[in-house]
Amino acid sequence: MDKIEIDGETADRIVVCSLKESINYARKNIAKYKKRKNKLNDWEKQELTDLAIHLTHLEAVFEYYGGHFQ
Repeated sequence: MDKIEIDGETADRIVVCSLKESINYARKNIAKYKKRKNKLNDWEKQELTDLAIHLTHLEAVFEYYGGHFQ
């Protein structure tokens, strides 16, 4: 099997795209849970808390790599 090599710029772009997808997923699920805030199971409450924490960190890394939401 041959090696595939990518340059740093391409690697950074892959990271930004992956982070953007993760951020969108987290935002979507946070919104879904917030709509039902008073009717959440214990695990859903924990998931909401975890998603909020992860979202903050994902956005920070996204910005570090030069990602921008429009």
